[in-house]
Amino acid sequence: MEKAKWIWAADAAGNDVYAKFTQTFAAEKNAVLKISCDSNYCAFVNGKLAAFGQYADYPHFKVYDEIDISPFLKEGENRFTAVVWYYGVDSSTYVNNKAGLIYEIESDGKIAAYSSENTLSAKAEDFVCGRNKLITVQLGLSFCMDARFYDGFDRADFSPEGYKKSVIVAGMPDILHKNRIEKLVLSPVRKAACVNETKRIYDLGRESAGFLKCRLKAAAGEIVRVCYGEHLADGEVRRVIGDRDFSAELVGNGEFFEYFHPFRRLGCRYLQIEGACEVDYIGVADTDYPVKEIRRTFADPLLQKIYDVSVRTLRLCMHEHYEDCPWREQALYAMDSRNQMLCGYYAFGETRFPRANLELMSKAQKADKLLPLCFPAGTDTPIPFFSLIYLKEMREYAEYSGDLSLLKENFRLLEEIVGVFVSRIEENGLIAAFEGYWNFYEWSDGMDGVADGKLIPDVYKKSYDLPLNCFVVLALEDLKKIAAMTGNAFAFEGAAEKIRAAFPLFYVKEKGLYRTYLGKEEHFGKLTNYLAVLADPENPLNADLIARLKADKTMADVTLSMKVFEFDALLAADPANGAYVTEKIKEDYGFMLSRGATSFWETIKGEADFGGAGSLCHGWSAIPAYYLSRLCENEAKEN
Repeated sequence: MEKAKWIWAADAAGNDVYAKFTQTFAAEKNAVLKISCDSNYCAFVNGKLAAFGQYADYPHFKVYDEIDISPFLKEGENRFTAVVWYYGVDSSTYVNNKAGLIYEIESDGKIAAYSSENTLSAKAEDFVCGRNKLITVQLGLSFCMDARFYDGFDRADFSPEGYKKSVIVAGMPDILHKNRIEKLVLSPVRKAACVNETKRIYDLGRESAGFLKCRLKAAAGEIVRVCYGEHLADGEVRRVIGDRDFSAELVGNGEFFEYFHPFRRLGCRYLQIEGACEVDYIGVADTDYPVKEIRRTFADPLLQKIYDVSVRTLRLCMHEHYEDCPWREQALYAMDSRNQMLCGYYAFGETRFPRANLELMSKAQKADKLLPLCFPAGTDTPIPFFSLIYLKEMREYAEYSGDLSLLKENFRLLEEIVGVFVSRIEENGLIAAFEGYWNFYEWSDGMDGVADGKLIPDVYKKSYDLPLNCFVVLALEDLKKIAAMTGNAFAFEGAAEKIRAAFPLFYVKEKGLYRTYLGKEEHFGKLTNYLAVLADPENPLNADLIARLKADKTMADVTLSMKVFEFDALLAADPANGAYVTEKIKEDYGFMLSRGATSFWETIKGEADFGGAGSLCHGWSAIPAYYLSRLCENEAKEN
């Protein structure tokens, strides 16, 4: 931007604060808006919503949007208005920085408007400020809107009163990066049907992800709470779960008022209203990432349903980036997104979106040379093996797209990640679990890394974890392939072989299985054994091991998030296992459908898991879209 400066409203101090900015400008038939902010924005031109949604970025890597606003222009004077919400609170989806807005409007090669101290601004009193009410610590802040202070900012005839000049914000980045992905598409509001008049519960009919929009009448000053959730297991929307609070507040002005909050996306199926009010309608305006689905048809109606719901699950978890779930966190994880990318290559046939995700992750390397749990995140509870999965999804992206540029740009990062693990190989050939980290592998007993009720226990007990060592071997193989693809030297020859040579320490001959840990209580898990097959594919024990795993009904099944490793091990051991994989998909995903699922769950326990906080829409569970496309390719035809 040539003239624009970072600005903020002089009276909008503190955290969880909204500010409005407005400027008139003259333009001909065409104009482009460039805009970036901290933390989130919506922009209007002549009373029409022209753009919304700041890309998830970092203080050191700020991204701007470039929006064609030509359809909103009129002859003569035009008005640009932006509302910016500054969070000021770290979360799993946001890294705290200073509040600020920068924008520029270009029309026919000339700068028609730009942010400066002359931009009029004001604290947004109708978007209630300073509450700092968390939905979840991962997702961040909730919101409140007060109709009594609405000033018509989103109307074509808006005339600012009480607005003052802005202040320049120092210390913000001079270099901005253009958004790599498409902007989300906002759909018309989908009105929910009232299914319980006494409790005022409304049903959207299926899992949804979008902005709250409703028209209510409440007495001036009356607070109306809108609760939202994915299920009605308790006969009503479960608002408070532990320290989580899935609700927002609306304050009445004595008349019917249309509330619309184009910032915080709700993931839900059900809405419930608390407080005295009349309801004209309530619903959600879906926000979708614009991709074209590859339609596949299957002769088996159950497989067709599973495939279609998998793709919908994927889309519900696909916004500024891939996200784990639309309800509880909306966070980008390396592990989760690997599953999502595999599905997306088959479901959408595009690679631009996954590339942007991978680039975003590449900007977050920590002092320990590993990656954080989420991206971008101001909080971190690191899981060591998630950094290793990043190599796998980087390699797979290059293989599916043919684009090697991202691998070449980030080879040193990938090499450093692997180097952290290789440097920890001990004399016995193994890598011990990381002290001060969350040594998680999957959400099952004995493999969730939780000790004494803590993800990172106060007291570290040294152990050697076969899953971790398997993931290191797989990452070494990924890096070796990446080195060959990019023309780089592979620096860790012999490391994978050294680790593999120690695998027999975990093998218990009497059981015909690998145990999960050395140094902890005895534990046998199917995931552990499938990983051993993947990491040591030439082992003569594998055929018997696979047969035992398929027949065993005593060990806990592999959880939904890690099915990709189970299925890959089965198919790698014998392609004829494809029929077994298909039946497992029908069993697990058919079970969820039989329970009324409109998207696939975080775990097979559904909402009952995690103390009632189990997600009913989780991106990592979309993997049937990938496997059914592969296994039924003779049947699944593209339309």
